[in-house]
Amino acid sequence: MFVTYYPQFLLLIIAFTFFTRMYRLHIPENYVFDEVYHAVTAKLMVDGDIRAYEWNNPPPEPNTAVDWLHPPYAKLTQAASMAIFGKNSFGWRFSSVIFGCLVVWVTSKIAEELFHNKNLALLSAFLVSLDGLLFAMSRIAMNDVHVTFFILASMWLYMRFINTNRSKKRILIWSGIVAGFAVGSKWSGVFAIGFIGLSESIFTIKTLLNTKKGFSTPNLLFLRNQIGLLIITCFVIPAILYLGSYSQMFLMGKDFKHLVEMHKNTWWYQTNLTATHPAQSKPIQWFLNTKPVWISVEYAGRGMRGDIYAIGNPALFWIGDIALFASVITLISLKLKKKKQTSNFKMLGLLLFMYGIVWLPWQLSPRIMFFYHYLPAVPLLTINLAYWILKLWNTQRYRVISAATVALIFLCFVVLYPHLTLIPLPVEFKEEVYFYFDFWRQA
Repeated sequence: MFVTYYPQFLLLIIAFTFFTRMYRLHIPENYVFDEVYHAVTAKLMVDGDIRAYEWNNPPPEPNTAVDWLHPPYAKLTQAASMAIFGKNSFGWRFSSVIFGCLVVWVTSKIAEELFHNKNLALLSAFLVSLDGLLFAMSRIAMNDVHVTFFILASMWLYMRFINTNRSKKRILIWSGIVAGFAVGSKWSGVFAIGFIGLSESIFTIKTLLNTKKGFSTPNLLFLRNQIGLLIITCFVIPAILYLGSYSQMFLMGKDFKHLVEMHKNTWWYQTNLTATHPAQSKPIQWFLNTKPVWISVEYAGRGMRGDIYAIGNPALFWIGDIALFASVITLISLKLKKKKQTSNFKMLGLLLFMYGIVWLPWQLSPRIMFFYHYLPAVPLLTINLAYWILKLWNTQRYRVISAATVALIFLCFVVLYPHLTLIPLPVEFKEEVYFYFDFWRQA
């Protein structure tokens, strides 16, 4: 039934994603967390104010600052949203809701492209729609949900290219185009380029080694074509689109020299930042879901309090981590036993590679990091979890465990919902549930 009505069920999941995020979107009506940078700068872009691209001006509004550290694409979508809905909290957050829905959609497409299983695609989309981290970042005017969508979309297009036996080069070019939008939203979008570049380089080397023809004319021609394609896809196209993200700045009279100087300042800031933050965390804490980001609080009196926390769905994260270990152990076991891997297990290996690409490089980051930097990895973690849930479901005696896992993830989302949307609840309840573990408390 799910396969027969796949488009309808997927649309239903995306509608669920949209409406759960739209509820109380405008609350609070003031800036929260890094909206004091992103939303304020997007406002300047709406007005065509050149200060949006300058780093040496006083704050545009009290207790704010211009975000010149990140490329403009995400802020331009926020500006477009405000141009439609007004320069208010709903206007500057609506763009993130749309991109949050797009992340759910592209999660289903990646799952389907990997495993050619529509049930798995639907389950992956449904589960990721229940995650608290993605939920929170889909309701705040920051650039993380935007870059997450572009990274995942680029990966999906690259997998489509692979599944055509690399015959449709235009799909690879489109993957490079979307990767360009990723980098033009946030520098971490380079993970998409890294994924394409590493994957194609491995394919090229393996192909040359398997032919055993050395420096023959066909090999040299193949190598030349591959290098040319990689240069265009991973460097030329993303570079053009990255420069294109600054089109408004150029149209307002700034030149390339100004852009270079801005990037010098950005690089210095990112590599010399020594400031600390109560919400900063390390990549291992993201994996363990032990350091959420406290976005907002509202005290309603009479022992009532509302919060917005960017926190992962604990059932999805912790069971997802177990499923991740299951995949790693399974693949290592097959390799050691030298058993022939099925198509599904090869795709499972590719999925783990994608997950590693967007998570492991953060171990080398020279600056402070936050839980939301893990956002692009969450849909990939979820697809892996959905794979094992369906595997259990297909074994009759494990169906109860499979169904109970999905039910538990849904229940956790329902319980977390007020904690993600600033709905006031009794402090005693919050202490017993949301702050049951001390590491879930930011203050």
